Amino acid sequence: MGDGHCFVCGTKSAVGLKLDFSLDGNNQSATCEAVLSDDYCGWAGFVHGGIIASMLDDAMVYACKSIGLDCMTAELTIRYKKPVPVNKQIKICAHVQNRRTRANCAVIYTEAVMEINGTIVNTAKAKMFINQEGLGLA
Repeated sequence: MGDGHCFVCGTKSAVGLKLDFSLDGNNQSATCEAVLSDDYCGWAGFVHGGIIASMLDDAMVYACKSIGLDCMTAELTIRYKKPVPVNKQIKICAHVQNRRTRANCAVIYTEAVMEINGTIVNTAKAKMFINQEGLGLA
């Protein structure tokens, strides 16, 4: 996102994943498919857990983007259910679940799943803040 240097989705990152998310505003969702090489290993033959977390996180940000919201992750919870082998087709689906406003701050609740051949291998939940210009975070 942004300037194209995002590790997960940026097309300008020399070492990035370059994931391409499809957005569906009607379902408030984002999906993508990928095959990761052994360049992204933790243990030999398996994708590193931090890479998995990054992918699920980005998918949930894109789910927010599907409904026109530019969000940043405030809290991320990952459930690693099964190891993810390299060189296997992975599918990630993320959805916006809920939106709440607390103390003048909107929080978007999202969920994501990672599947291999229809089997869920990892899940995630996140709370997202809407990125508002003028916060001095740039």
